[in-house]
Amino acid sequence: MNERMQRLESRLANQHHKDLFLQSVHTLKAIDDLADHHRKFQSIQAISGVKIVGAEEALFYDTLAQVKEEIVATLEKTLYDLEHKGDKNYDKNFKDGVE
Repeated sequence: MNERMQRLESRLANQHHKDLFLQSVHTLKAIDDLADHHRKFQSIQAISGVKIVGAEEALFYDTLAQVKEEIVATLEKTLYDLEHKGDKNYDKNFKDGVE
């Protein structure tokens, strides 16, 4: 994912839309912070004697990974729309526009 984000950053900088990249990076960081907070909370719970259900933990982290992937995919779609702005033969990903 880091390589994809680096490629997107360079493409968005060329389009003068680095703010879109930064917003996505901040969102991905917030998700990572949430996962870290959850991990610490679960550790405290485990030390306190609360039984941790592994399947639920796996589902939680899988869901966060899917959310992060969807954010990056949406950023890619937005970039494609920006790059093809004004091309009447291009089928837009976002019918309401990107600006």
